[in-house]
Amino acid sequence: MSTENREESMRETALRLAIEEENKRKTDPNETHERSIIILGSKGIGKTTMVYRFLEKDERPKPTIAMDYSFGRKTVKSLVKNIVHVWEVGHLASSLVSVAMTGSTLTHSPHHTVLLMMLDLSRPEELWISFEETLSILRSGLKMSYDSGTIQELREKRIADRKKELERGVDPFPMQMCILGGRYDEFKEFDSDKKEFIGKILRAIAHHLGASLYYYSSKDKFLVRRLKDLLSHYGFGSSPVEEKCTDYEKPLMMPAGADSFGRIDLQFPQTRPSAILDTIKQIYISRIPQVSRSDESTLEDPSNDPNFNEPIIDRLRMQREEEISIQLNDMMEGRMPKIPVPDPI
Repeated sequence: MSTENREESMRETALRLAIEEENKRKTDPNETHERSIIILGSKGIGKTTMVYRFLEKDERPKPTIAMDYSFGRKTVKSLVKNIVHVWEVGHLASSLVSVAMTGSTLTHSPHHTVLLMMLDLSRPEELWISFEETLSILRSGLKMSYDSGTIQELREKRIADRKKELERGVDPFPMQMCILGGRYDEFKEFDSDKKEFIGKILRAIAHHLGASLYYYSSKDKFLVRRLKDLLSHYGFGSSPVEEKCTDYEKPLMMPAGADSFGRIDLQFPQTRPSAILDTIKQIYISRIPQVSRSDESTLEDPSNDPNFNEPIIDRLRMQREEEISIQLNDMMEGRMPKIPVPDPI
């Protein structure tokens, strides 16, 4: 074999090994140096502020109109940098969730993506609506991002990770999930019976989905520190937060798989697993009727927000609006030229 052919063969071998290593890194359900956190949920609850604190950004947070992406790095003992990709979905849309899910699979296996659902504890009259809408968007985004075989594989891995037989009524979401109850600083002022009832409901839906449950407030230093530890575990693979708290007078802490319907004691009738959420919903809304959020159904116009001031874009936008206005006036007055329509063949 000539020197030139030998060098070519070595390059091909090196390329093949590099491709195999890259594919393994993206598909291995156990090993990775990159992870993703996809955050979505109630509007205006402080998702962006939470991300900035976790990544230690100094900028002033701006409202997320559609979706924001950011990342963080952390050097481990082997001098390899662990990377976390953070996708914050500002507007609930399955297409945006799908972008985040498929984007995360470009660098690692979907087994290493965590879904963080933030719900507003201070607005119990909208809590179930927010939960139901967010869960529906997540399920639609999942189907848009992965084929049925991949989704089934994800579900089987989630079940296997429990290391024990699943309790009847538990149906783990195919991807790792954490439910985060925000604005605890306001919620803690509610009366004890209401806090206990809402806490039981949240524990029940988290347990059914195989999700973790934590309360959070940006105004509580302990909860901020604990959340940073939780996100560090999800994003960098640091030690998990094993602490639990089921005292309804305190911020709830319940890692996935550590709860049971018996301990929750919500006292709902035996039913098939697929109907568990509907049963819990009826219990909740019978006591706390839900109100529609028609005032939040449409996106606000970012051009009116000083945080999004872009002079050049604004001038072009105004110019285009003037052109459209003139064309509309011409059309209304019949001055637009008629466009010939070809005869059908």
